[in-house]
Amino acid sequence: MVGTDEMRNPIPVLVAALVCDVAVADPSTGKKNLIGIFDKVFASKFPAARPMSMYVKFIDANGRYELTVQYVHSASGEKIGEAKGELVTSNPLEATDAHIQFPPLPMPRPGRYEFRVITDSIYLGSAVIDVVDLNAPPGPEEKA
Repeated sequence: MVGTDEMRNPIPVLVAALVCDVAVADPSTGKKNLIGIFDKVFASKFPAARPMSMYVKFIDANGRYELTVQYVHSASGEKIGEAKGELVTSNPLEATDAHIQFPPLPMPRPGRYEFRVITDSIYLGSAVIDVVDLNAPPGPEEKA
């Protein structure tokens, strides 16, 4: 009898996690187009909100996986949003990718926010954005 560990899908390796304005697949080629890749958001009032997309790319995946992306305020650990989907691949030698379009995501306060990538309850990595308050006084390194 085969044990459950032997039947588990291999853990995929996350090789890319990018936040952008829009991620779309070209219907004729399947190529992913990422528009407006960023890691900073500037806001003049809080709470703020902004639509975002995320592109993720995996290698060494083989089988069916539950894919979860958690949107989290890094300092507090507060989970603000979550997207779920499925990742399916049958060739571990080929890269597998996905893109997720989020509705306007809330940014309750300035700080760092993470997009945590999880498959089958295993944390694989994250992408981060820094939300900057345009009205905050400049830090010591930013003064002219």
